[in-house]
Amino acid sequence: MKISCLLLDDDRLVLELLQAYATMTNVLEVKAAFTDPLEAHRYLLENPVQVLFSDVTMPHLSGIDLVRSLHHPPLVVLMTAHPQYAMEGFNLDVIDFLLKPISLERFLKAVNKVASLLRVQTHPAELPPDAAPDWGSFFIRTDARFVRLHYREVLFIEALKDFTKINTADGRSHLTLVNLKNLEHQLPAGLFVRTHRSYLVNAARIDSMSSLEVKVAGHALPLGQTYRERVTEQIVNTTLIRRN
Repeated sequence: MKISCLLLDDDRLVLELLQAYATMTNVLEVKAAFTDPLEAHRYLLENPVQVLFSDVTMPHLSGIDLVRSLHHPPLVVLMTAHPQYAMEGFNLDVIDFLLKPISLERFLKAVNKVASLLRVQTHPAELPPDAAPDWGSFFIRTDARFVRLHYREVLFIEALKDFTKINTADGRSHLTLVNLKNLEHQLPAGLFVRTHRSYLVNAARIDSMSSLEVKVAGHALPLGQTYRERVTEQIVNTTLIRRN
């Protein structure tokens, strides 16, 4: 079964690459492709598709604002060269967030996530009760087991010499023999933010911050001077309501 999609990017070369990738999948059916987000908005109001692949930063209307403007948006995959938009994207429940330049392998992973979710929505009776699409999670090795953790359940990650302790929303913690720097490089860019040499925090879980600390689900974590400006720009300034 083909998956209907719309492609949106204000860079024509990127749009051509996406169209080529979509053809290679043999799964996606490109209903329309636009460089102008306003044209894409008008199309979506009258022509529903199953998934929208959209750039984030575009003239007149950002990809995030486009999604917010739709009463019944399709599944969304956002694309950008700026990882600081990842938190906003995940707050909108987008399916995936692709950092440019986008490789074919990474594009295919996003398509697989979309296909898995559509199968669950379309044929729920065919799946066991505890089945879920394989997206939004990662595995770690702890003791003699492999444990799956979902990104949104992770509150913060703490360095303990060569180990890291991953703290989750259910109050549990998981020790794994991977150092914090290595783990940071393997997690989605923009979804987690370094607040201190010993702490990596789920950006979407930050409740408040001051010049010295961030608070995550009741935990007060240090905010190092080296990281303060970057955290403020990525977490606060992008969504701050300002006085005119």
